Amino acid sequence: MAQLQGKWKIWDEDTEEPELYRYLVAELDKLGLAYLHIMHGGNEPLLNDIRKLWKGTLILNRPGRPREQIGSDVASGLADLESYGQMVLANPDFVERVKTNAPMNEPQPATYYGGAAQGYTDYPTL
Repeated sequence: MAQLQGKWKIWDEDTEEPELYRYLVAELDKLGLAYLHIMHGGNEPLLNDIRKLWKGTLILNRPGRPREQIGSDVASGLADLESYGQMVLANPDFVERVKTNAPMNEPQPATYYGGAAQGYTDYPTL
């Protein structure tokens, strides 16, 4: 991490220090951790290198991933699991919606971390 104007910033995988990511993943792989969870921002060559360096379970999240691509990273062997964060939060019946091609609820980020049911348990099911 780097400190910018008094705030901590995590390295941006697209523009800053891809070699740092490669080094860290190779070193983390030596620890025998259960999994590595990545939120991918678009640098495909870096992601492919991480997959080669990480021998354990790789969980991949691609924010904004189109519905028709759900499962494609697992199918291609790039990831062992895919995570969908906001999409699952907003759709408590996510699996059923994917199977039946039903429309998805839109996440409401303004309600996150509000301490109430709104935005966590009030999204409609099919």
